[in-house]
Amino acid sequence: MSYPPPHNGQYPPQYFQQPQHHQPQQYNVNPNAPYPQYGKPMLYPQVLIPAYPGYGQQPQQPQFHPQQQQQQQLPAQYVNPPSTPYQPQHVPAPPSHFVHGHASPTPQYGGRAAASPTVSVTGHTASPALAPSPYYSMPNAYGQYPSAAQVPSPTPPQPRPAPQPQAAPAASPMSSPAPRQIPQVVIPARPAVSSPEVQQKMPPKTPAKKQLQRLQSQPSVEKESKPPIDYQVLLLSLADEYFNAAHSQGTMVALQKREMEMEEYYKLVATGLGCLEAVLKNWRLQPRTEALVRLRYARILFEETDNDLEAETALSKGIDLCDRNRMLDLKYSMQQLLARMLHKSNPKAAMKAVDGMIQDVEAYRHVAWEYAFRFLRVTLSLSSSSHQDFVAALHNLHRISNLANRNRDKAVSVISAVTEALAHLQQSTSAESIEQAQRALAVARSHQLDDDVKDIPQISTLIQMVDISCSLLEYDINQSAQKLQIMQTLMDQKINDPHWRDDGSFTIPLNGKSVGPSSADTGDILQVENGTLVLTLNWLPQHDLYALCYFLSSVTLSAKNSHDGRKAEKYLEEGLRMVRGSFKAPQEITESLVTAGKRIEWRRILYCNLLLQRIFLTASRTDWEQASQALKELRRAAKELGDNLPGTIQCLMEYAAGTIAQGTGDLTAALSAFQSPILRLSSSASKTTRNDPRRDTAILAALNTILILRDPKHPLHSQLPNVLSTVESFCKGSPNKYIQAAYYLVCATVQTDSTIQTKQYLQQALQQATTISNSQITCMTLTFMSWKYFRGVVGEQSEKSARAGRAMAKRANDRLWVSVTDEMLAETLERQGKGEEARGVREEGHLVMMGLPPALKKAEVN
Repeated sequence: MSYPPPHNGQYPPQYFQQPQHHQPQQYNVNPNAPYPQYGKPMLYPQVLIPAYPGYGQQPQQPQFHPQQQQQQQLPAQYVNPPSTPYQPQHVPAPPSHFVHGHASPTPQYGGRAAASPTVSVTGHTASPALAPSPYYSMPNAYGQYPSAAQVPSPTPPQPRPAPQPQAAPAASPMSSPAPRQIPQVVIPARPAVSSPEVQQKMPPKTPAKKQLQRLQSQPSVEKESKPPIDYQVLLLSLADEYFNAAHSQGTMVALQKREMEMEEYYKLVATGLGCLEAVLKNWRLQPRTEALVRLRYARILFEETDNDLEAETALSKGIDLCDRNRMLDLKYSMQQLLARMLHKSNPKAAMKAVDGMIQDVEAYRHVAWEYAFRFLRVTLSLSSSSHQDFVAALHNLHRISNLANRNRDKAVSVISAVTEALAHLQQSTSAESIEQAQRALAVARSHQLDDDVKDIPQISTLIQMVDISCSLLEYDINQSAQKLQIMQTLMDQKINDPHWRDDGSFTIPLNGKSVGPSSADTGDILQVENGTLVLTLNWLPQHDLYALCYFLSSVTLSAKNSHDGRKAEKYLEEGLRMVRGSFKAPQEITESLVTAGKRIEWRRILYCNLLLQRIFLTASRTDWEQASQALKELRRAAKELGDNLPGTIQCLMEYAAGTIAQGTGDLTAALSAFQSPILRLSSSASKTTRNDPRRDTAILAALNTILILRDPKHPLHSQLPNVLSTVESFCKGSPNKYIQAAYYLVCATVQTDSTIQTKQYLQQALQQATTISNSQITCMTLTFMSWKYFRGVVGEQSEKSARAGRAMAKRANDRLWVSVTDEMLAETLERQGKGEEARGVREEGHLVMMGLPPALKKAEVN
């Protein structure tokens, strides 16, 4: 079929004038020419190709009135004088998509053609009547400006004045005027179809006169047509909608893990990824828009799927694009994400790649990005247990600190110092690790009154928490309690601070000297807030941080729990309440399923630690019923973690089970727990590393095993020497004073051959227990001394010894040792002739003994 001529063949006479400064061009006027084959759009569509009047624009109405003679005003870059007059010809109507005057092969991309005839492939309408408006100045999330189709014009377009009529060539009186044709860009046509079969399949042509009559018979459209659709913006907006819809329910899906909800979540994510992929494949975007889309596409693939290879491919293309267009901020963001991807499969290669990036940004003096890459290197290094990586982390922290001091970035210097203190506490094998951590904290505190630091609650809270940890590891109970009060006061003051964010991130400001190479609006690592460049760091949200502070408060006050009104247990219960509340009614944060899953996993681990603390606090005051209930709850929480349960919690849970069994008199179950494979001392374990919970727990299990096997009537008594020799090498050089106190007490009860050696062990145990303010070990040491050396002795010294042991037992609130010391004091008083007092003491001891488990009652009576 033939195609009707545009504009009904009515064109102003000036279209047929021959400008002298143009050379004649040849055009294909063959009426039988087939539909032209259009190639793919230009590689860089922003390069303008001059278009002829009437072809570089699209009509606003689907049909035109035959009498319409006016033309709209074209922009200057689209206007070009016509060359030679054209003869009437039947040519196909131009397609509905244009790229600055060139037809766009939209159907070749596999997508549907646009519903409106005025949509361009680049997202801008071809109509030149829309002038730029102030609404165009706001880009979307991908850095793309809205098209004229999506923004209403403040003033209606003004038509171009009608040109003056000129003399037209005379027409034959026997024929109707030939329709004038629009000037066409010369596009090579396909070779003529020579096959008769193909020619027979082509539809017959309709005469141009009938087409003109049909167009004239149709009513003219007076109303304005609907605004055209920009499919780029539409797909990008749809992707955001799908991702937001999925992430809005990410917390609940990660918590409940229901199959139907997870399937719905991944459908939304997959649809959003499909929209981004369609935009990347079907359009030539602006360089910055394409880079932002590729970064978003790769990040979603990395976080939500296992398609790491496809994500790496997208990032590699994005990095090349950023290199060509000098978009350094986006390039560095992509390189950060690429390093994290690589760390999943090859940590050493990832660290080496980050080192190369650090050299590049250091050479170009991009200070802000040097901070970001060095902090990334520290994070990757500290995730490894290698001493070499620990040294590399300290090296990068020192470089960050020096660079921050030169550029007067006080907040960066503080973060570097606090991170160094944490690294010393966690992974340092040096005996001076506490001193080195306190030295780093002193550097951080020197800037805490700076305006850029004191307004950030996360930094001040982190400094105080690390400071309390240093005092706890130095076994200074009084000093740690004073620091705890300071931290609690600070947390009460900062509870309504506006700097808290739901996702736990916070920003630190950077000095003007540290400004990056471009606009730094990548949206994640570097941002601009109120005209200030800031570096974004991820930590704990306010709810989780307060729960962690309750746990730290309980640990700090554990030594005084038995005689200060059980404050440690009260703080612990509040922390448990907060964590349980986060499971029942979690705060809905818009985040991915993976991020929400990691946050919930961290909360479950904290919940397990809180339950372990509860077990040991109740066991220390011989409340075995509550300890057993807490152990059952701990096992349920550990089951929910599954394979993600840390090994330290497994060790402590097994040790807690053995402790409860031993405390209730079930020595067989206790010995089975203490000798389990997970609590076996490894010869390869470091004997001097300060922070090794699994090693310390295994040492305590071995010491409890010795207390069980020391009975000569025990069937496994022959294994006692082997256990003693194994544990001796770990305990004597241990930096943990709790383990040293317990070890010397156990040795005093086992080594009974030499009186002098026994007295030395008792003296060392008492000294260590007094230093760490451990009432339980002090009570046991004094009671054993009174039984060992003053049993059956009449005198003032024996009575003082018995009274001291009883007082420490009551201070420890240990019912077992209270009943034991009461009986010992009663016997001593009877020998002293104080029978009435002895009866009162014995009655008190008997009442306490009635609350003990049946197995302990039987053992004490015997």
